[in-house]
Amino acid sequence: MPITHRLAYALAFTLVSASSICPFSSVSATESQPKPLNPLPEIERLRADRQWLAALAQIEAGLAVRPGDEALYRLQVLTLADLGNAYRAWSLYRERPGLFSAEERQRLESNRLARMVVWGGLYPENEAQRLEEIRAARSAMAEYRQSQSDSQRQADLRTRFDELVMLNILERHADTVQNYRQLQAEGVQVPLYALARVGASLLAARHPEEAATVLERVVREMPEDHDSQLQLAYAYSEAERFDDAKRQLQKIKAAEPAFVRVPGAKVSHANWRHYDADTNLIMVGLYGEDTVGAQRDLEALAAIGPNNAGLQTNLGVAYQRRGWTERALERFRMASTLEPTSVGARIGQIGAYLEHDRVDLARPIHDELLARRERDVQVRQMRESWDSRLGWQWQVSTSSHRSRADGGGDSTSPLGSRDGAHRAEIRSPLIHDRWRLTAHAQDAWADYPGERVHDRRQGVGALYAYDRLSLGFGVDRASDRWLDRDDRTGYYLDAGWRFNDAWRGSASWYRQSPDASLQARRAGIDADALSLGLRWTPSDRTAVAASVQQLRYSDDNRRSAFALSLDQRAYTRPHLQLDGLADLSASRASRRDADVPYFNPSRDASLNLGLRLNHVAWRRYSRHLLQRFTAYAGPYWQQGYGSAWIPQLRYEHEWGLGTGRKLTYGLSWSRPVYDGQREERLGFDLNFRWGEQ
Repeated sequence: MPITHRLAYALAFTLVSASSICPFSSVSATESQPKPLNPLPEIERLRADRQWLAALAQIEAGLAVRPGDEALYRLQVLTLADLGNAYRAWSLYRERPGLFSAEERQRLESNRLARMVVWGGLYPENEAQRLEEIRAARSAMAEYRQSQSDSQRQADLRTRFDELVMLNILERHADTVQNYRQLQAEGVQVPLYALARVGASLLAARHPEEAATVLERVVREMPEDHDSQLQLAYAYSEAERFDDAKRQLQKIKAAEPAFVRVPGAKVSHANWRHYDADTNLIMVGLYGEDTVGAQRDLEALAAIGPNNAGLQTNLGVAYQRRGWTERALERFRMASTLEPTSVGARIGQIGAYLEHDRVDLARPIHDELLARRERDVQVRQMRESWDSRLGWQWQVSTSSHRSRADGGGDSTSPLGSRDGAHRAEIRSPLIHDRWRLTAHAQDAWADYPGERVHDRRQGVGALYAYDRLSLGFGVDRASDRWLDRDDRTGYYLDAGWRFNDAWRGSASWYRQSPDASLQARRAGIDADALSLGLRWTPSDRTAVAASVQQLRYSDDNRRSAFALSLDQRAYTRPHLQLDGLADLSASRASRRDADVPYFNPSRDASLNLGLRLNHVAWRRYSRHLLQRFTAYAGPYWQQGYGSAWIPQLRYEHEWGLGTGRKLTYGLSWSRPVYDGQREERLGFDLNFRWGEQ
């Protein structure tokens, strides 16, 4: 309903109420009683006693007799303002502004602006008109501020406070924070009604610690503000203070019964404050990595309230965190059907469609959200992720290792006494929602007695991804001198198929594969590679992968390998996770190891068991520092040489530098055995990636 209509209704109600009690409002009363010659003393007395309706009735009666009376007109405006009818009071004041003092004019202007801000913050009739009234308030405020001098603007604190509220509703959170800090610098104490909005904007602008400090004061001094109670819990959560967030939500939940019963009522009513605390408590647990508990609790609530759009959205988020994209998409669609304007449900659909490589289905939702809700915090985050995922992608990596024989002698490692690799890859932005062009270059090298061997290659290719199918193909060209034949062109083809959320298969073929031994390359021998893979991820806690590969060397040797790995979560806390690891591998060659000039066990096998510890040392939204420590140990067996235990250790850092930007580097150490001779291997590697893949 437009502002003018709402205010007209309010004014009509006020006047009707006044007329029902006013002795001057009825004909019979005015005929039966003598009219006072001067009603001003009585009106002033009523106003002094804060009897606004009675005073307004006297004023209206007086104006009926003396319509041009300036004193009565002035009191009418001031009394309407005291009653809260700010817009009507402002309209009358604007007709005769000369009757009012500068202080009264400022009060009337501020009251009208404050009322417009309040109306603008109420629920809209539809999403298209969501900010229409608050934008009108902003225009009116800008016009009023232009009429003031610099000193007047600074001194008009009421309007500055209302401006904080208005900017928050307009989702101009950076401006809200800037204005608040200016008030702080001037030593101005912001009232609680505006401070609550400041806390919300500080949180939206990603200042959770400062938001928590502000909201703690609001909650302490205005405990009835339920929204601020919840915002405080969000601030704790986003500041990585999960235990404090849970305590805050448990406090709200304990203070609010699940059902409210009014004395004499036949039925109880659901207490939505209790529900808010309950669901947000579950979501804080989800963000703190308790995906199993969050799924269980949200499913229980969804069984009770299946028509709750917010609940279905939250359950979709939990399913997505568990790796169940199809289930998540179903819930997001249900939520959008129940509540078409739900931002969370639509953003959830976008994320699920991108996971399924259905950009064509995600794009219309993305475009609509940007058109209607561009400043929404969730929408801004979605846009960053969208640009990172669909835009340019590239990565560079380098590694270097040193091997030496046990006891300090010369190394006989098939990897060389020193080895390493440098690689760069770039991918174009997404073309027609399915395609990317790629280019890559690499230099893999190893030091053998007397020389350094390289595998240098540059290539181009393309990637295709749509729904369940993904393809990659391309060509590269070797530019080193170790291969005897002139044809040094390599070709590759990769294919992947998503059966469902849990099962994925892959297959690849590479002519002149970079997986071939550099020892073989030193002898002028290259290899083609064929591989098949199958991965099963029933949830975010478990992953099993199996693969078979065959390297077909140009000397007619066929080396076949099988690998099976397990990754199982064993312990979970918000900043600490422990995974159990296991891998089994075996390989065989068609030619005996003595017949070829490179390491080629006739048969070998290994079993490794290990643990991986992930510790989040620091995190702020998409930025973080993760420490990761991995330890493996297990037997390695080679035909003709027996078995030996192989220890492996790795320590690495992972820096999240923003959405889609990640830097990883680490040290590794192991003691492998080749042909019965133990080596010590120490390495360093670094990788930087730009763009979500």
